[in-house]
Amino acid sequence: MRLADRIHQTRFASNAQEAVLNVLTTSAWLQGELARLLAPHGVTPAQYNVLRILRGSYPEPLPCSTVGDRLLDRTPDVTRLLDRIQRAGLIERERATHDRRVVEVRITEAGLAKLAALDPVMQAFNGSFAERLSETEARTLSDLLDQMRGDG
Repeated sequence: MRLADRIHQTRFASNAQEAVLNVLTTSAWLQGELARLLAPHGVTPAQYNVLRILRGSYPEPLPCSTVGDRLLDRTPDVTRLLDRIQRAGLIERERATHDRRVVEVRITEAGLAKLAALDPVMQAFNGSFAERLSETEARTLSDLLDQMRGDG
């Protein structure tokens, strides 16, 4: 469904406005799809993102501030997010030995197992876009989005 049909708007102030609305609409749709896929596994998209970040540094811990900086969706309360994941036994936190002011976080074996179970789910999720976009189109889209953010 085209954006104009989805939001019941046939005219836009500019192509740039339409593009921004399209990115926002698509982002909300992707977040909803991701939440729907992860919910049966007891994980939110934000929690999945934290686990993914920590698996990337495993077995080394990361400071909580670094985890917050790497999140795809910036949340103002990283501590509460980490609290929920820790209560589920998927991460552990401790004070850094080199600086007691720094709290470090590490993924647990249970967290690694949760991600291993989610890997096929996420591969299928990402693969579903290969049915809609060619490799070249996906690369172009990524490049355009980088350019839109000023990263390109």
